[in-house]
Amino acid sequence: MRMLHFVDTAGTDECFVNSEKITLVQVTSTSNINVYFPSNDPAVTANDVIALTCTTGKTDEVSLRLADYMAATNHGGASVLTVLAATAPFADVSAVAYTAGT
Repeated sequence: MRMLHFVDTAGTDECFVNSEKITLVQVTSTSNINVYFPSNDPAVTANDVIALTCTTGKTDEVSLRLADYMAATNHGGASVLTVLAATAPFADVSAVAYTAGT
């Protein structure tokens, strides 16, 4: 199992998502990406979403890195990818925001 670790503010605003649960990585503009997965609240039928705000023109690179990590078979390698705003290898992501049931 591979995990994605989305961090806007360390210690107060973090979310771990099983990469197998992600249903869509959607580039919505030259500076925004939405990552969708089923809600963890059984009362909510809509998907949860992680919104990534990126440096303008870098959404292709960021979304490709996410997709590559989710699909790769890195035996013996890391199984958690941390997406920490403004930190390598995601220096082009300026904000990470979680919204339940959108």
